[in-house]
Amino acid sequence: MTAVVVAPVLSRPTPALRNPRYLRLLGGATLSALGDQVWYVALSYAAVRSASPAAAGLVLSVSAIPRLLLVLFGGVIVDRFDARKLMIGSDALRMAVCLGAAAFAAAASPGLGLLAAVAVVFGAVDALFMPASVALRPRLLEPHQYSGGAVLWTLSGRLALTVGAPLGGLVAASAGFAAALVVDAVSFAVSVASLVGLRVGGDEAAAGTRDARKEPFGRSFAAGLGYLRRHAVLGPFVVWLALTNIGMVGPLNVGAALLATRRGWGAPGIGLLLTGFGVGAALGAVLMAKVRLRGGLGVWLAWAGAAQGAAGAAMALAPALGVAVAVAATVGVLSSAMGVPATVVMQAECDDAFRGRVGSVTTLISLGIVPLTMGLMGLMVGALGLRAAFGISGAVEVLGLVCLLSRGFRTVRAPQTPQAPQAQR
Repeated sequence: MTAVVVAPVLSRPTPALRNPRYLRLLGGATLSALGDQVWYVALSYAAVRSASPAAAGLVLSVSAIPRLLLVLFGGVIVDRFDARKLMIGSDALRMAVCLGAAAFAAAASPGLGLLAAVAVVFGAVDALFMPASVALRPRLLEPHQYSGGAVLWTLSGRLALTVGAPLGGLVAASAGFAAALVVDAVSFAVSVASLVGLRVGGDEAAAGTRDARKEPFGRSFAAGLGYLRRHAVLGPFVVWLALTNIGMVGPLNVGAALLATRRGWGAPGIGLLLTGFGVGAALGAVLMAKVRLRGGLGVWLAWAGAAQGAAGAAMALAPALGVAVAVAATVGVLSSAMGVPATVVMQAECDDAFRGRVGSVTTLISLGIVPLTMGLMGLMVGALGLRAAFGISGAVEVLGLVCLLSRGFRTVRAPQTPQAPQAQR
């Protein structure tokens, strides 16, 4: 009789879509982001009704200032304490502020003072919540789930934006600012419920935070910047991220509005251009779920950024609105084609002890560049014209190719899916 030896067969690796802890976090975060969209639209609407469009812009700027000033310090705090508990505290505080402000707004029409106060609190809390979210997500995933997790997070963000913005307008116009605040408070309550009891892998993160607390705050802050500067992958990655955001944000925000105005497409044209980008980004995220990137992620990122820069510049050359919308959709597809592997690179390459500080730097780059690039885009269009302004923005993205000079960035690989051994006879 021939002996049969059967090697142990491991179960198939679990995808991110079947990771219950990550889905729990994702569900709460999606509803919280949806509530945020309701809040931002309602805030703008209430500010315009209370004063003027200029006042609305001022109030929204007030919300951005504390977030930008404090986010780097928020990353240090995240690396010293439990990211999950920091997120719970942040959402609980925002829920309480929403309910308190709703009570005031229900008693009297909200003035600019109330709107600005709530905006400042939200901006300051975001400076802690955002790096904490960046740090927590990879701790709930296996390395081979990073890509799938990034796809799910991208799709949830697009869903929140697509649904939340019109919902905010509807709630604000029909039920008022106080009702919008209650909706946002409920979304924060759901987020807190999703985080309470969520178990985060083992004692490794706790050990890291205990060590970080022994280091002086200023030294910890400097250590995070030094870590990025010396890292063979994350150093050039941050440069690429900055160039990509500088080149993309202007054309997508102020640029789209100026393009639609100059071409006579009006407000519907602006909406269609942004919708085209959103649909393209969602489609790109779905397509990235089918793409299995192995090595050379830096090469992919650099060339995808260059392609997006070329597509962004082409928006100003579009002869008709339909063509411009199609180009905007292409920009959206390329945005997700970069966003998913960029998340994988950051999650795979960053030491767990530095996740909060690295997340704070990338958050600052993504958010801090927005007002700067929007202002520069307006100045360039006024001085040089639409085509030149869009062309310069696109060229900045193409400059991201210089990061390929870094061997570490060029050759960075995605974590591999573990393979189950086959039965042997």
